[in-house]
Amino acid sequence: IPATMKQHPRAASTNIMNSSSNTTTTTASNNNGDEYDDWLDLDAKMSSILHTQKSQQATTTTKTLAARSTTLLTTLHNHHSRLLADSSNIQSTLTNSIHKEKQALHNESQELSTQLSAVQELQSTKEQLLRSNSEIHTQLATCASNINECQLDAKEEISTIQTIEARHMKNIPKIKHELTLHAMMTNIKWDYSCGPEKLRGEVSLNK
Repeated sequence: IPATMKQHPRAASTNIMNSSSNTTTTTASNNNGDEYDDWLDLDAKMSSILHTQKSQQATTTTKTLAARSTTLLTTLHNHHSRLLADSSNIQSTLTNSIHKEKQALHNESQELSTQLSAVQELQSTKEQLLRSNSEIHTQLATCASNINECQLDAKEEISTIQTIEARHMKNIPKIKHELTLHAMMTNIKWDYSCGPEKLRGEVSLNK
């Protein structure tokens, strides 16, 4: 609105009265009233035009904002859909991974239980072998002691046998001589090949 239009109608009429010095006072007052009404109409029209322009600008701005909002909502919806798909894939992958890890843990637990049972069996076998080894060492010590005693006894027996053999060896010539005399007197031929507990002989009747 021009600066002259923005002036109050009363001020505008005063300016008009100052510039029109050739009119009468009565005519100036009537013209002043008509101009005041014109200024009011013009102000109303200008206000209406401004209101219309502002409404059009607001409508255009609203449409622009609505279009931008729609685009933004579409973008957000697409992004949300992608996020949901990614989340579903990640959840499926994690579920599969957790299932595999649980299965692997179960298998490892079974294998560990089997190995633990095997270790317990080996430990029991080891204890039995240690007990057996201790018993064997005890028996070996007893056998070693018995061997020493037996060796001493064997030495004594050997010494006794050797003494007896030596004695018999000394008596053999005498025994042979006596047997020879006995055979000559009794005319009996002795056979010593029958065994250690038997003696066989033949009697010759020829003189």
